[in-house]
Order: sequence, then structure tokens, then C-alpha cells
Amino acid sequence: MIKKEPMIFRLSYITVLLLLFLAGCASKSRSPLSESISFYDQARKAEFEKATGQGHVQRKIGLLSTESLFAREEKSGFFLLRPDSQTWKAYYYFFHVRKRIFADFPHIVPETENEIPVVFNDRVRYFLEFFQNSGRSFFSNWLYRSGKYIPAMKKILEEKELPIDLVYLAMIESGFNVKARSHKGAVGPWQFILSTAKRYGLRVDSWVDERMDPEKSTVAAANYLRDLYNMFQSWELAAAGYNCGEERVQAAIDAFKIDDFWEISEYTLPKETKDYVPKLMAALIIAKNPQKYDFAGIEYQEPEPYENAVVPPQKSLKDIAGLLGIDYRTLGEFNPGLIRGATPPGDSYRINVPMGYGKIVTARYNDISALNDVAITPSVISTRYYRVKRGDSIGKIARRYRVSVSSLKRANKIKGSTIRVGQVIAIPGGFKGGYTGTMENLKSAKSVKHKVRRGDSLTKIAARYGASVSSIKSANGIRGSQIKVGQVLTIPGGKRVSSKNSKTSDVVKYRVKNGDTLWDIAGKYDVSVSSIKRWNNLSSSQLASGEQLTIYLE
Repeated sequence: MIKKEPMIFRLSYITVLLLLFLAGCASKSRSPLSESISFYDQARKAEFEKATGQGHVQRKIGLLSTESLFAREEKSGFFLLRPDSQTWKAYYYFFHVRKRIFADFPHIVPETENEIPVVFNDRVRYFLEFFQNSGRSFFSNWLYRSGKYIPAMKKILEEKELPIDLVYLAMIESGFNVKARSHKGAVGPWQFILSTAKRYGLRVDSWVDERMDPEKSTVAAANYLRDLYNMFQSWELAAAGYNCGEERVQAAIDAFKIDDFWEISEYTLPKETKDYVPKLMAALIIAKNPQKYDFAGIEYQEPEPYENAVVPPQKSLKDIAGLLGIDYRTLGEFNPGLIRGATPPGDSYRINVPMGYGKIVTARYNDISALNDVAITPSVISTRYYRVKRGDSIGKIARRYRVSVSSLKRANKIKGSTIRVGQVIAIPGGFKGGYTGTMENLKSAKSVKHKVRRGDSLTKIAARYGASVSSIKSANGIRGSQIKVGQVLTIPGGKRVSSKNSKTSDVVKYRVKNGDTLWDIAGKYDVSVSSIKRWNNLSSSQLASGEQLTIYLE
């Protein structure tokens, strides 16, 4: 009897699946009503009720009830659904059941499992029309560039077992421009801000910005989107969280007790986020069937295959290209994350080279090592970033960091003198009451030494000496977060933070600042959000400015 139990469950699942399938077939009947009216729009619903003289619409047209799910299936194979919270729950239950069934039959999972449900409503229709008309020129460019990047990005999403349709997030984020930079400091095809990039393992410093690397940034985006989906159990809310931050979405859910994007966006969320998901839906619909939406004849860029090769540190890509007989611009395009056109100081660095050149690079490693090193200049070391606050001006920021207004504007491609509150500005060669110079100067000036003990981490050491993790890594040429017991570290500007009790030296008391979120604080101290909630008995994700949190460094 024990062996037969799974079969009974399978039969139950199949029965439920068939019932849902039949209900879905009934709801897909075409009707003039399904093309013209969305009862999600309450004003239009009331208008229809008035016209029909019914206080509550219950009549049916053909096989489609005016209160049922409005759905129709496009030729491209994905579903267009009218948003209704009960409908969405049924839809997701359907797919959860289906996944459990197909877990027993792994070879027959349908191709559409790799797609996300697409809603078709007035907000989506608006962006469909926008992309076909006033936005036609730049959307054509998006499609053109997509051919170069989508195949590799889809492969990464498939490896992560995520819907491949998520690739169109990169389309609306950057138009597949790997060097895209927003006024808020988001960079690359997936538009990572600095804190999120570092939280998901991307290297960002004055030599390397892996947010611009299509492969590495896609891996980070896939990991982030998986976390967002695990948090919200909805791709619409995951996309919203990707745009405005997961804490903001969670706070909205907690406040309104609604977990459906289309409903909650009627009450709250920034306007950009309200438009973000409809824009994603519209872009996905067009990109999957461009001819239908009058985007025929697009000449897509071809993917450029490459392979990896290890080269010495601090070498110019231009010199490497000349030595190997590779076009310098091609090598640069393969390595957009090397923002200074050179490999960073420290250890050997893995770069992308055209197919067939990997073995050549390995064979000529000594010749590449003999090339001149790229000089380490003060501007390379001391570049920092500043988030604009209320009352700031270009002149005030320039004086604060002792740089010229013209260099500040040039580094940030600012025309005129307008800056926005919240904008992230790069400060080239700037310092505030600090010091500049070579890497050796940074290691010796106002620094202390620390010998790594068992249980130490960079986060713990930084907190102990009141320094930043990035400054310790930079001063010691550390990549990643690995340190060894017995290793002696230079702590720039370090001063041991006193503690009343040695047993509490790994406990931090953090006072919440305006704009802080649990995710930001967790990322800063390398702990989880759930841990912070547990340590401080927090029932929600909302924080009050001035509130004190206890952080146990793990």
C-alpha cells in the first residue's frame, strides 16, 4: 500500500489539472466583450452596468461570463490575462500543481514553462502603442542590440532555472546598452546600483565595474530576481521590487494587505514602478512577435563568441591587443567592465578574448608580463561617489571634495548646473579631509595593522576599526572576501573601536538614518534581513528614523 500512495496523488493532480484546463478553455472563448472591456477598470465596469440597466452584471455572452477570467491565447504561445486577484491565485496554483506533476515526468515539461504570464490591459496597451509610435526609434534600437546579448543571457537564466522571459527586464532597463548609466547611478545592462551590485558579488571599484559585464551582471541579476520571487511569489511584484527596491514593495504589501501588483499599484508605489511592469509586458509582447507589431526588417546584431584567458595585472588592453594582433576596439567591447582599459592591480585577471585566442594568450603570458604597467594615479585610487542631498549644488559638492566644478561636471557628463536629490555623483580624485597618493601611500598613511584571527571576516574587522570593507580590500589588494588566519592586514585610517566588554566586540548598535532599509543595513554588515528582524523583534520591514538596531556580526 505504501508504494501505491504516490500514484494516487499523481492521479489527483492530473484530475485537478484537467479540471483547470477545461475551465481555462472555456474562459478563452473569443468575445467582443473581452476585446473592449476590462472589469479591472471599475469606472468602465460601472459604465457598462448603467448601459445594461443591471446593478450587478451576471449575464453571459457566448461561453464567456462577464465576471470570469478574461483570457485569450496569442499565436506566440503565451497567455494574456486580465488581472484579478482571485484569478491570479488560481493561475499560480495551477502552475504549482503542474510543476509537481511534471517533477515525476521531467522529459515532457512544455516549452512555455520558461515564460512568465503576460497581462493585457489598458496600461499595457498604452505602452504597446507608445513603442509602435513615438518610441519606435529607440525600441527598434533595443531590438537591434538584443540579438547580440539575448542568447547568452537566456542561457544563464535557463541554467538558474528561471523564466527566460526575464531577459526582457534588461531590455526596458537599458535597451541592452552595457554602458548605460542612470541619473541615480545605476549602471550596465541590468542597471545595478552600487549597493545591490556588491551584495550580489559584482566587483565595482576605480578599475573594474562588473555591472557592465553582460555575463557577470546577468548572473547577479538572475540571483537577485530569484530572491525577489522567493520573497513575493509573484513575477510582477519581483519586477516591481527590482525597480524600486524590495523593501518598498514589502512595505506597501504590509500597509495595504494586498499581494497583487495590479491592485497595489493603484494605491501606492512610485509612478516609475507603476509603469515598469506594463512596460515589461508590452516589450515582451512585441519582442516575441515583432512582425505582428510592424517591426519587420530589423537587422539584429549577431552574438560574438568569446573565451576566457588569464593575463597579468595592470596591463593595458591596447598593448595586449597590439601584441596579439587583435583589434583594440574588439578587445575593449569584449571587456566593457575594465573601465580604465586595463587589467587591475593585484592578482592576474581573467579577460574575454575572441574565440581561438585563449591558447595564444597562455603561450605568450611572459611576453604580456613584459609590457609596461599602467601607472596608478591618485585619481584612480581616490575616486569616490556622493549621493546628492537637499540643498546641494555642484559648487558646494566641488568645494567639499576639493575638486573643480568643471572636472565634476565632466566626470558625470553634466550639462548646465542641474542635479537631482538622490543622484549619485562620481568625485574624480576628490577627498574630504583625507589623503591622496599612490597605493603605497594609502597603505602607510594613518593606518594600523591587524593580524587575522580565527572567526574574523572583513566585515567584522571593518566594524572593529571603524573602517569600510572596500578601503581594507583596496589597501591590501584583496579580491572577493577571502582572508586567511595569520594574514596581516593594513587598515587605512584605522582606529580600534572601543568596547566595554570584549564579549560584545562583535555586536554593533546601529541607529537608523532617513532612507535606510533592512536590505541596505543587512548588506552593509553582511547579515540577513531575517536575522536583523529576529534580533530586534521586528514584525514588519518598516523602520523609523532614529531607531536603534542591534547587529550581531556573524
